[in-house]
Amino acid sequence: MRSLPATLPILFVCEISFLLGHGLIMTLLGVRMSIEGFPSQMAGLLMSSFSLGFVLGSYALEKRIRSVGHIRVFSACAGLLAVTAMLHGLWVNPWAWLAWRLIGGVATAGMLMVMESWVSGESTNENRGRVLALYMIISTLSLAGGQWLLNFGDPAGPALFSLVGMLFALSLVPLSIVRIHGPRQAHDFQPQKIRLKALFKRAPVGLVGAFTAGMMVQAFFAMTPFYGQEIGLTTGETARFMAITTMVALFAQWGLGRLSDYIDRRKVILGMAVMMTISGAFVSMMVRIDFWMLVVAACFHTAMLHTLYALSLAHTNDWLEPGEVVAANAKLMIWYGIGSIIGPFTASLVMRLVGPDGLWVFLGGASLALAAFVALRLRRRPGVPVEEVEQEPFVAVPTLETPHFAELDPRLEPTQLEFHFEEGGDEVQEEAA
Repeated sequence: MRSLPATLPILFVCEISFLLGHGLIMTLLGVRMSIEGFPSQMAGLLMSSFSLGFVLGSYALEKRIRSVGHIRVFSACAGLLAVTAMLHGLWVNPWAWLAWRLIGGVATAGMLMVMESWVSGESTNENRGRVLALYMIISTLSLAGGQWLLNFGDPAGPALFSLVGMLFALSLVPLSIVRIHGPRQAHDFQPQKIRLKALFKRAPVGLVGAFTAGMMVQAFFAMTPFYGQEIGLTTGETARFMAITTMVALFAQWGLGRLSDYIDRRKVILGMAVMMTISGAFVSMMVRIDFWMLVVAACFHTAMLHTLYALSLAHTNDWLEPGEVVAANAKLMIWYGIGSIIGPFTASLVMRLVGPDGLWVFLGGASLALAAFVALRLRRRPGVPVEEVEQEPFVAVPTLETPHFAELDPRLEPTQLEFHFEEGGDEVQEEAA
């Protein structure tokens, strides 16, 4: 931490408080909806509403960050999140919750854009990899820690929603009591355009993998707490289940990512999809035997699930020109967002038809469809030696959707611009050497 710019540790403290609150409310909402007797499709619709708000916020708030600055947008979004979190506990109504989650999605997108662009602006090509690793570890541990906080109160009452609001509000404190500046560096990637058709032709597995990851990851976070309550897990068991299965991603990404550096990444994705299909089938059996057997079976599934987007991103980048990376990554993120809107509601409909196990039917079906698609692509375009593809080293990414995460990727060499203002007010732009 001492070798990092002075602003980053302060920003990481804000990140911890924010993601603790985010991790808690993701699990709390599913548990509370089951307690209130909300239908399963409402749980899916709530997560889809959040994802829609997230996509809208990603587009709408980027200009606000440029016009009013990082600190003001962060403060506004944290305030909105704190208010909407407490409104969930004050007004328990599914249709009101849809509005709160839509606003929460917009605000969450704003906070993540602020943090990631700020971290990117304060890091350099020499330390960006170290900053990225620290950012990922903090993100995963904070999300998991937030789910453990479910044990600190009764989910049937308003206290835990108030706790979420406090955590969001506390994320403002470090920025308020410390003299701090916005990001010093300005990066302009000036990406080359790449059409969706051309991207699909080059790396279809990457695009389909990102879409499938969006569906499955958000369906898992939205519906698993609801599933836990429906199968008779206690609140503590649901919190442990969510925290442990989220923590697995911290280790799985590094192992599977390193494996994909030596063989065709499509084959690794195919193996992951097959493993998710098999483990998804076993999860439903294990719940009838023992809680910890359920956790183990689910960990095999989530280890692959939380790594799918990172590998899809890495596979796509292997087939791009350097100037196309940012534009292509943005398209993958859009399709991830579309999947995150569709997935939770679709999973909830399947659960309504077949019961709580419908969650794993949906996840297993999605992974089976992905496995079939990848197998077909491997037959149509056989694997190419890694040396000929010139695969880039795998870079792990957090499981939480992050629209501007490409800025932190140490494989990118951004163009740094310097701005000089003359007395007449004209802005002169010079490219740094």
